[in-house]
Amino acid sequence: MLYLPEPSYEDYTTYKIKKGDTLLSVAQNLGIEPYLLRSYHNRFCPSIKDLIEADFPGHLEYVILASEKIELTDDEKEKGREKIHHGDGPFTLSLNNAQINNSYGVVYTIENGKQTNTVKQHINVKWRAKNENGFSFFEVSRIGNIYINDTRANSMVEEIAEKASDALYPLLIVVDETGEWVYINNFSQIEERWQEAKNQIRKYYKGNDVEKYFSIYDRNLEDSDTLYLSLSKDWFLNAFFNEIHVQYPSSLSIQKDIDFPLMAKSDNLNFKVNQKLDDHYDVDNFLVIDINGKLYDDRNKTNFERELNLPVKEYSEEKTTGDYRAKYFLNPLSHIPEAIFISCSLELDIPQKYSVTISNLNDKKEMSTKPKPQLFIEETEPKKKWWQI
Repeated sequence: MLYLPEPSYEDYTTYKIKKGDTLLSVAQNLGIEPYLLRSYHNRFCPSIKDLIEADFPGHLEYVILASEKIELTDDEKEKGREKIHHGDGPFTLSLNNAQINNSYGVVYTIENGKQTNTVKQHINVKWRAKNENGFSFFEVSRIGNIYINDTRANSMVEEIAEKASDALYPLLIVVDETGEWVYINNFSQIEERWQEAKNQIRKYYKGNDVEKYFSIYDRNLEDSDTLYLSLSKDWFLNAFFNEIHVQYPSSLSIQKDIDFPLMAKSDNLNFKVNQKLDDHYDVDNFLVIDINGKLYDDRNKTNFERELNLPVKEYSEEKTTGDYRAKYFLNPLSHIPEAIFISCSLELDIPQKYSVTISNLNDKKEMSTKPKPQLFIEETEPKKKWWQI
């Protein structure tokens, strides 16, 4: 039962302590964790003598409670959004304040007709430096294991691939002023790690198949240019460093071409898109960029089906259609993504869809950045987050 507090407690909602009450019993009755009840009271109590330790002090009459948050309606939230800038001039997203060290949960979803496969991993992005020419350096690290369809790599090929890819990280990515990654700056370190990785893999696996895999990796690591070309197919790097840090005109909208990686031995998909910066912060105070466009590619339907190893019913010169949709939620200070949702589709006889979801794992930030259901696939919240397994 709640009581009006004494004058010294008048600014707070309180609980009046009754005979027999303990910290644990009150917390249980109120549905609050005991440590939360204690920490909130201790933060605001007017006197040191009123601090709660293992239990209530004998003289304590009231416990200060956290006030209930007033939940605004969607309309109220929408009306409360602030404009990102005032005036009719251009607006620039820059990397001047991009001194971040963020960990992201990353999910890749590949839909091949009715078949769906997922790849999940945990990636850390850390700002390292900026040179006099305006280029920024970011360290990209992979943390923990890769999960394919929620299962750790368990075949020989998957385990070798995972151990081999470990040699790439951390990557030191060079990013230009537009936010597009343009170079790998630690090739010599990666090359050394790869030689060591080969020695470790050979302790457990031997044979022609293993050596063939090594030869492929060796070709990708001939020099920094071949490594860059190999990593140009990386979905995370293409999504995260996607040339969004540019000057937007007064319309806050620009037209451009976007490449999306398809397969390792296939040319990227090309889309003509409209990239628009929302003129208001969203309800969670993020900057929001919407990118929408259509496939613009010379390959016909049969070309795509053969490249994707799909069954070809009959040769067709018909052009393939497809959509590209992306949404970026940017930190208003650093202009670095807090969440990214990308969906890319190909309309073939067996429809193809590729999705990338990237979410900041910093639990201290309250974020509500789920994709809108009409644009992206809704995901069921797992009982335990995959990166906690």
